[in-house]
Amino acid sequence: MNKPLLTVVLLLTGLIATAQDLELPKERDPLVNQTISPYANPRINPGKNFRINPKHNWNINPAMNEGINPEKNKVINPKFNKDFSPLHNHSINPMYTFSLHPLSNNNWLGYYMFDKDSKLTGYMVIANQFVILDFDDKGVWRGYLVKTSSNTFNYFNLQDEWTRTFYCEDSMVGFNHFDSAGEWTGNFAK
Repeated sequence: MNKPLLTVVLLLTGLIATAQDLELPKERDPLVNQTISPYANPRINPGKNFRINPKHNWNINPAMNEGINPEKNKVINPKFNKDFSPLHNHSINPMYTFSLHPLSNNNWLGYYMFDKDSKLTGYMVIANQFVILDFDDKGVWRGYLVKTSSNTFNYFNLQDEWTRTFYCEDSMVGFNHFDSAGEWTGNFAK
């Protein structure tokens, strides 16, 4: 392993080891603020609002809209557009740009992620206007999202491969996560 890479790994390991758990602000906690919970607010629930449901709105479904499908549109595919790839663009890689790591930067910008039970599962950090980084609740970097022209986000793993999952805006303050069939996973970000 070369010295610069070893230094980066050691620094990041130290930052994660010393990082404190983030306190969830009450206004961003769906158990406290029910207006941001898709289970309590039908306006942001894709099962009740078909406008934000990709099974009913083809404009936000990459299986039905080639313009937002990274297999059909190379402009939004980080394998072809290296500006969207944290592997090739160090300014959006949290291993090089430590301010993008939610547990080492108290001023990070982004979203908290929740499961079906409104339990915190991770963090989505805005890297730039097109890329959002995905971290689990322990601060482990899992992947990233790339914005489309329909204000949806395709999810990529750390090898720049599209997982066929995607996020759609909830028409209010966050995103809902959908699987490759366009089914809502129940997970959401606020």
